Amino acid sequence: MTHPRAALVFDFDGVILDSASLKREAFAALYDDYPAHQREAIHAYLGRRGGQPREVKFRHIESHILGRDVGAADIDALCARFKSVVAERIRAAPAIPGALDFLSRWQGRLPLYLLSATPGHELREIVEQRDLARYFEAVIGAPPDKVTGMRNLLERYRHPAVHTVMIGDSYNDYRTARGNGTRFVGVCADPSASPFPDEVVTTPDLHGLEAAMARLSP
Repeated sequence: MTHPRAALVFDFDGVILDSASLKREAFAALYDDYPAHQREAIHAYLGRRGGQPREVKFRHIESHILGRDVGAADIDALCARFKSVVAERIRAAPAIPGALDFLSRWQGRLPLYLLSATPGHELREIVEQRDLARYFEAVIGAPPDKVTGMRNLLERYRHPAVHTVMIGDSYNDYRTARGNGTRFVGVCADPSASPFPDEVVTTPDLHGLEAAMARLSP
């Protein structure tokens, strides 16, 4: 990571804050009164689809699992319910082990960016409240989707993809990196449940991020 235009791009939930499982639980809680087979299908879907905007998740659950024809107003209402359930929990969520130490050590050494599927205004609000904004050159939420967000980031800040590393905890993060030609490190606390292909370099938390980056192909 010695190139003058190198950069690190972090996902948020599950990478900076230990909030990914918290959000899955909040999603699932909205469907607690549904039959067991539907709840199981919802849990399985949420476990596979980290890193996507909540609108996409709700539309899939409503249309493909529950078989309902939903409009934009229905999705907006579900998103508002979700936000009210999860907001305070996110603000109190602990940091991923090693995250704050890593950000403190690398701030000023390389440009650091935050790229999340969380709605942009909500993401910036949480980042400010948690005193994290000082670490990042930019905090980028949805819309757009992550693949487009990464492409816009690389173009706007003129970082070569080959010298940019995305750090994420979901297959969608890996897909974002692959789709833009950047390198990638997966954060995976349980290697036996990794969502990534076997060749992906992973670390259980950010204590191991520097060692993981050193293992990336040159």
